[in-house]
Amino acid sequence: STHNELALTATAYVNWQKTHQFCNVSGSPLEYIHGGTCAKGIGADGKAHLHWPRQDPSIITLVTNPSSTHALLARSPRHSVYLYTALAGFVEAGETFENAVAREVHEEVGVTIDRESVNYIASQAWPFPRSCMIGMNASAMEDNAPISIDPDEIVDAQWFEKEVVYKAARDTDRMGAILDPRVVAEKQAKGEWNGNLLVPSKGVLARTLMDHWLENH
Repeated sequence: STHNELALTATAYVNWQKTHQFCNVSGSPLEYIHGGTCAKGIGADGKAHLHWPRQDPSIITLVTNPSSTHALLARSPRHSVYLYTALAGFVEAGETFENAVAREVHEEVGVTIDRESVNYIASQAWPFPRSCMIGMNASAMEDNAPISIDPDEIVDAQWFEKEVVYKAARDTDRMGAILDPRVVAEKQAKGEWNGNLLVPSKGVLARTLMDHWLENH
């Protein structure tokens, strides 16, 4: 939404200005101009050096099996035991988005994708600290491809049937603030949820990828 975009843009510029106080060419203090969207440093020779916020592109990918009946979702150490999401990682220097998808998926879960299946779906600013996330979908080379997780990045990863993901999305929408374990625990205590899978909420790019798969495949 527009409100989300404004909040993310403001966050990006605030973070940038907090961490960039001096010109990396001349060493002089920076002056923020053009409404704070550009920084100017003046060298000893009087020459101006202009700077703009850096963005580090990252990819987030929903991997499905070739028949599109299952999606590969993973849980990171940051998330509660019930929250699974799409795979993500930074694009390395000189790397295409498509190659980043193939590399990250193989590194994190040991699955080989069909590179020709990689498709762009949507993007989202993510200034934490300074990323723009590129949302893709891709197909594994085989059905029921074996999973071998990188334990430094992933706690668990599984192939989930489409109907299971659909139900998890409905449960997520009904419950609300699923990132707060207290909310989920309260729902469980009241008998309002007894499942074992939730997914990111609407408005998050990972969820956009899931909804696109659920609605179009």
